[in-house]
Amino acid sequence: MSTLISKNVLIDGHRTSMRLEPAMWDALGQIASREKLTVHQICSTVNRHRVSTSLTSATRVFILGYFRILADSLEQDAGPESKRSIMNRVFRHTDEFRNTPQNGRYAGSL
Repeated sequence: MSTLISKNVLIDGHRTSMRLEPAMWDALGQIASREKLTVHQICSTVNRHRVSTSLTSATRVFILGYFRILADSLEQDAGPESKRSIMNRVFRHTDEFRNTPQNGRYAGSL
């Protein structure tokens, strides 16, 4: 069974489907909310800027890039002690890691 979820998106008015992990769909929704855009508008913009890669792959890279820049911005505003705890927080607050048997090991060792 696949962990990917297929959803239809409109790319410049044309319907297509993308398969992303639930966390990626959630992240895309958060970006859309923060930017006051629709998921369709973001995907259309990603499509116009992608170079020799699939829309799905370009969307994943966009999501990663968005949150990297956001994290860099937040780190500039926070003290150095906050940087170490980010990795621990990812394992504790991300469904894909939180429900694993190793969760205690990761959370306690970081």
